[in-house]
Amino acid sequence: MKDAKVKRSPRAVANPRRASIRLTDRDLWLLEGLAKMRFLTTGQLANLYFNGSHWYANKRLRNLLDAGLLKAWVRSLSEENIYSITKRGFASIEENDFSMIPEIKTPRRLDENLNHLLAINEIRTSLVMTLPEVSGEIAWWRSDWELRSLGRERIIPDGLFLIRWHALKEQAYALEVDNNTRSSRNFLKKILTYVALQTRGKGIYGVTDPLILVAGSERKWLDRYRTSIKHLRLKPQIWFAAIEEIKREGATGAIWVNGEEKKYSLRELTLCPYCKDKCDDESCSK
Repeated sequence: MKDAKVKRSPRAVANPRRASIRLTDRDLWLLEGLAKMRFLTTGQLANLYFNGSHWYANKRLRNLLDAGLLKAWVRSLSEENIYSITKRGFASIEENDFSMIPEIKTPRRLDENLNHLLAINEIRTSLVMTLPEVSGEIAWWRSDWELRSLGRERIIPDGLFLIRWHALKEQAYALEVDNNTRSSRNFLKKILTYVALQTRGKGIYGVTDPLILVAGSERKWLDRYRTSIKHLRLKPQIWFAAIEEIKREGATGAIWVNGEEKKYSLRELTLCPYCKDKCDDESCSK
């Protein structure tokens, strides 16, 4: 579910004089994150790698930019810069044997569905930051372009990932991000495809029975989507949250709902998906 194409014509900013720089582990983690997620805002990078400090983030990003490892995209003076990795930056990861990142292409222009991609990355970064607080971690993540490279299937999630809940279980999730799609019919069609695959016992790219997480930019449309699937048998496996709530409370917070109004944390809906007012499983309360 993708938003309208970006109408602006952003310009890339790069320093032709490449300064020498000594890369730290944090620099390499940052470059790896950009290689995997393609585009991240200054704020997202600050939250992930600089403890939320925009000042430190801007200072180090300028150094990496001057060294030719990053590219900065300026959309407008009122919006945050967007960053992507360059070929030189990707080569630095490989030279340091820092990470195995197969089939990654360095972006030559902004994604035509940039706002949709940034919304996906907002959820992904929120999970990275908040899962350790609830004894979880992302074991692996496959973005939609990575899934397409594996072959075409009946449905391609915006993200397919596995969370390892320490000492408890592993659970796969399929992420659908709705950023101004505003079509209950298209949404229901996609959910019915999930239902059909699960009913027939078929997996999605080898993953069986993922929980479906739906994040939307507008609450009223999320409510319409929830109403449209009330008659489906698998509704306990489809959970909804507003992107604004994810930004404010974190993706693991008590923000997820399905057919009822009660909200659950990601841990609760995973370990005790049929809870009502309470749960006898002690793990749900942790």
